[in-house]
Amino acid sequence: MKIKNKIITACLTASAAVSSIMLLNKWIFLSSDKGVLPRNRLYYNWRFGSVSYRVSGKGKPLLLIHDLLPGSNDAEWNPIIEKLSASHMVYSLDLLGFGRSDKPAITYTNYLYVQLITDFIKSVIGRRTDVIASGSSSSIAVMSCCNDNSLFDRMILVNPDSPKKAGQIPDHHSKMQKLLIDCPIIGTLLYNIMMSRLFLSKEFTKHYFSSRLCFYKELLCSFHEAAHLGGSSSKYIYSSIIGNYTNFSFSHKISEIDNSLLLIGGAMEESISDTIQYYKELNPAIENAYLKGCRHFPQIEKPEDFLQLCQIFLSSTI
Repeated sequence: MKIKNKIITACLTASAAVSSIMLLNKWIFLSSDKGVLPRNRLYYNWRFGSVSYRVSGKGKPLLLIHDLLPGSNDAEWNPIIEKLSASHMVYSLDLLGFGRSDKPAITYTNYLYVQLITDFIKSVIGRRTDVIASGSSSSIAVMSCCNDNSLFDRMILVNPDSPKKAGQIPDHHSKMQKLLIDCPIIGTLLYNIMMSRLFLSKEFTKHYFSSRLCFYKELLCSFHEAAHLGGSSSKYIYSSIIGNYTNFSFSHKISEIDNSLLLIGGAMEESISDTIQYYKELNPAIENAYLKGCRHFPQIEKPEDFLQLCQIFLSSTI
C-alpha cells in the first residue's frame, strides 16, 4: 500500500509540474512584446506557408534579406528603407519562420530559403533585382544567384558568415540540441528562456552592437515579439539554427559569382577582416568596405554611412 501511495503521489506531482510548465509557457507567449512589428504588410502564399513582406518606393527593385538570428525580422532595415525607397522599389520580407510570416513545424534549411527567394523574385518582384543580405542570409543570396543568375543584378553582403561558421553542418551534438528544443513542453520552456528579453539583451550588447550606447531598443522589442509570435511553433526555426541546418559553406560559390558584389563589414565585428580577405582571394573582383564604430548591424549603428556606400555601389556604372 505504501508503494502504491508513493507511485500515486509521484504521478500527481509530475502531472502538476507538467501542467505548471504548460501554463508558464502559455503565459510567456501571451505576455511577450506586442505591436512592435509593422502590421501593414502584404503576403505571398508560398508552398510551405504565407510569407510577410513590405514594398515601397519606385524604380529598380531592391530586395532586403534579414539575418538568420533567432528572433530576426525585417525591422533591421527600418533605419534605411525610407531613403532607399527614394531611388528603388524596395522589397523587405520576413523569411518563413520569422517575424509575421508563417512558422510551420518543419526543419528549416538553407536550401529551403534559396527556393523561397528564387520563387519570391519570380512571383512577386517579376524582374531582375538588386539584393542586400545580412549576416547568415548572405549564403542564401549567393546560392540563389548561382541557382538562377537571371534573377539577380548587384549584390551587397553585410557581415557575411566566416567560412568556419558557414561550414558547421549538423552533427550528433547539434542534432541532439535540436531534438531537445523540438520536444513539447520542456523544449518550449527552454526556448522561452533563451528568447527572454534578458538573454536577447545580453546577445545584443555582447555580439550585435559596438557598445551599450548603441543599444537599439526598438530592434530588441521586435526580436522579442517575433520570437514569440505564433506560439510554440516559433521555436522550430530556432532549433533548426542551433542544429546547424540553416548553415551552408558557400565559399566555393563565391568564385562562381559573376555579379557585381560588395562586402560591407562592421569594423568591430569579430574576424570580419579575415572573412572578407578570404572571399576576395576566391574572387578578386569583389569590392569591400568597412564601417568604423559598429559591429553586426552597421545599417543600424551607422545608417547614413551605410546608405552612402549602398547608393554609390548600386548606382555605379560598369
